Amino acid sequence: MKPILGSQRAKLGILAVLGLLGAGAWWASADANPEQAAPAPRILRFATWDGSESLLIQQRIAAAFEARHPGVKVQVEAYGGGYNQKLSAAFGAGNPPDVMYMWNFPQYQRVLEPLDAYLARDARIDKADFVPGLWRFSTVWDADQKQSRIYGVPAGFTAQVIYYNKDMLDRAGLAYPQEGWTWGQLRQMAQRLRNPAAKAYGFGLDVNPDPYDFQSYLWSAGGRMLGADGVSVQGHLNSPESKAMFAYLQELLRSDTVGTLGVGDGRNQRQMFVSDKVAMLLDGSAFRLELAQDRKRFGVVGLPSFQGRPAQSVLSVSALAMAKSGQQKDLAWDFIQFFSSAEAVRLRGNDLPVLLSVAAEQGLAQDPLVRPFYAMAESMKESPAHLLNPRWMRAQDVVRDAIQEVFLSKQGDSGAILDRAALKAERRLR
Repeated sequence: MKPILGSQRAKLGILAVLGLLGAGAWWASADANPEQAAPAPRILRFATWDGSESLLIQQRIAAAFEARHPGVKVQVEAYGGGYNQKLSAAFGAGNPPDVMYMWNFPQYQRVLEPLDAYLARDARIDKADFVPGLWRFSTVWDADQKQSRIYGVPAGFTAQVIYYNKDMLDRAGLAYPQEGWTWGQLRQMAQRLRNPAAKAYGFGLDVNPDPYDFQSYLWSAGGRMLGADGVSVQGHLNSPESKAMFAYLQELLRSDTVGTLGVGDGRNQRQMFVSDKVAMLLDGSAFRLELAQDRKRFGVVGLPSFQGRPAQSVLSVSALAMAKSGQQKDLAWDFIQFFSSAEAVRLRGNDLPVLLSVAAEQGLAQDPLVRPFYAMAESMKESPAHLLNPRWMRAQDVVRDAIQEVFLSKQGDSGAILDRAALKAERRLR
């Protein structure tokens, strides 16, 4: 109201100076007549961590939603870097967005609206049409209600795969890796591809990885970072199975069979892959889009198995959630539903389709550069640590430091490093 009153006072002052009382009466009546003033739009706030092309796509989806809801304006808030801090600050200030991208549901559970009732009465969302396993990431145990509840609708995902450099494999006369391959086969290929004179490696290992992503290595070996009880780190991070995988990777580094990524100058994996310094590496679906921009010849294949166990990949899953304190939840739900519709999923060309129907429609089951992501998505049997304990972030830095210490240590005992880290991490959770 203050801007309106201020403009009225300014107009009256001008009228007094000019003596145009008749015109003043006309202006006053125009301000007072609601039929001649355009109603203010309803603002729906949508927070995203994306930028660049993905942000533009989301803005187009917002515009399409507005076209179907006259009088509604979707305010896309691009938080970018520091997304979690900005979102937490918004909740702390009592001013959260209506709808938001979310991944860490256990941490934010108490400030999010449960969506079970919305899903039960809305046939527009078919849970069975989503890639298997995605809903578990937004399903959290509600201790007060003594039941699991859904707090988000899946919006995007990626599994982890091995990318291979076709140019390097062709020059070495090597066949491309096939599904069902093993770590032993990867090592043999890496040894054939190693070229000290060109400073080229057959495989690049990220020695400063996000612990979340590193769970793929441990699961494939039969290990894990955290026990099913959500508290026990000892006996898991430092289990014989976990130690075996660490020792195997450490030996590859010590024998100079593989190169290091994530440390030092020139260790950017995209640059090394494109410049033929690394023939194989592990990454998610976003890397596929980067290599396509570089016009690089590459292929993808599922993760190799280790010691006879089936390979498992961790999934990175994003979902749309709703603020529990929101004042326009029906509108927020309509936006979430539209964002999850086939129409919007088709628009999100930077994401792997979360809807099986759209993936089938686009022939992705036959696309060799996409099919492995869906196959690895079905491989995940374990639960990521953060879903087992909302306080996992307290222990994650300890695990990160231990991984880096193991890989950067030339003579260190990886077993002893993991034993110390498991004890320290568990103390932070208890």
